[in-house]
Amino acid sequence: MLLSLFALLLAQNLAQPAPTAPPDLPAAIQLAQEGRDAEALAALQKVVAANPDEHVARLWIANVHAHMGHPDLAEAVYHSVVLEDPRNVDAWIGLGMVLLQQDRVDEGLDALKRAEQLSPENPRVVAALASGYQLAGENVESISYYERLATMAPTPVNQITLENARRQHGHRFQSQTYDEEFNGTTPSTRGEDFALNYRLSEVVRVIGRAQVQSKFDRREQRYGGGVEWRYTPWGTVSGQVLVGGDDNVVMPQRDFLGHVEYGYRRATYTGTLRYFDFLGANVTLLSPGVTVAVTPRWTAGLRYAFTSTETTTTTGIKDHTLDLRAAHELAPRIWLRGGYIHGIENFDLFSNPVNQLDEFRANTVNVGVQLLLPSLTSIVGGYDYQWREGGVRMGRINIGLVQAF
Repeated sequence: MLLSLFALLLAQNLAQPAPTAPPDLPAAIQLAQEGRDAEALAALQKVVAANPDEHVARLWIANVHAHMGHPDLAEAVYHSVVLEDPRNVDAWIGLGMVLLQQDRVDEGLDALKRAEQLSPENPRVVAALASGYQLAGENVESISYYERLATMAPTPVNQITLENARRQHGHRFQSQTYDEEFNGTTPSTRGEDFALNYRLSEVVRVIGRAQVQSKFDRREQRYGGGVEWRYTPWGTVSGQVLVGGDDNVVMPQRDFLGHVEYGYRRATYTGTLRYFDFLGANVTLLSPGVTVAVTPRWTAGLRYAFTSTETTTTTGIKDHTLDLRAAHELAPRIWLRGGYIHGIENFDLFSNPVNQLDEFRANTVNVGVQLLLPSLTSIVGGYDYQWREGGVRMGRINIGLVQAF
């Protein structure tokens, strides 16, 4: 949600009606509202050149600078307006927003608090403060402002934004059930994955996890847990250990994972280091990735994974995985997801590679739908189709549930 925050706020800012203004100003504002930034900026600058005291035009110049991705230029203009007109609420809102956009959270909150003093019931002020406190990692304060916003302006967007904030902050129970079917004589696979993510404090969470899998007429389990530490409002570090039985043949007997995540502007960067210990083999995984909010309703992700496998008889087996993903909000609460993977498609379902003595050559496409319910329940249904060398085909049905509380 934070990835698309500033785009949403800037869109709201650009949609504000203008008061009585010089004749050329409405046409310039129209250009800005249509997204024709360069033309709007030139037209607005002409208005200001003719009348430097025209605050409305200067505010729109700042809005356009912010919309074009130049928060530093926008900051200077907003700041000049508040110096001349300290009671200009729109200028304080704009200044606070661009300061937040530059990760100057404390300064941004100070500016928005000035706007709140002048107009405490202004929905734009409340929305900006809610997002600002969320960026600062003060989630309880953030949720209180989102609740105020949903009360004073009970639109579907505001209600969903509140629900998403509660989802992010709350404890979470997660489950996934999957069923794999292969062509030929390969037997089907079925499994379940359960996790409880419990918030101990605003910066520390603990995780308990259990997996069960039925494959090749065997039923295997593994259990464990981990901890997640939010070292900044934008970044987390987590670790996890899963342990299976010594008689596990398909699932790993030991699985150690370290993961780091950092959000900056519209992007979230991740890095994963993982070690699997199988009966007769061990695998080391290194995987960087990035997810970008292209627009408030579109996200795209890219992940690369390198694995090195050693068995009792062979060393240095290398695999390379490329994972491309995208998601689109079809309607409020409904997201369509899809992707393509070349290589190992799912490391949480990673099976014993002892018979894979060469690069795992496979291609997988997946599609899915996610429903976000007002009860803070998220339901995901998906289908994966994979084709491998040698004519092997696999279809997998996934059903997942996340319940926040």
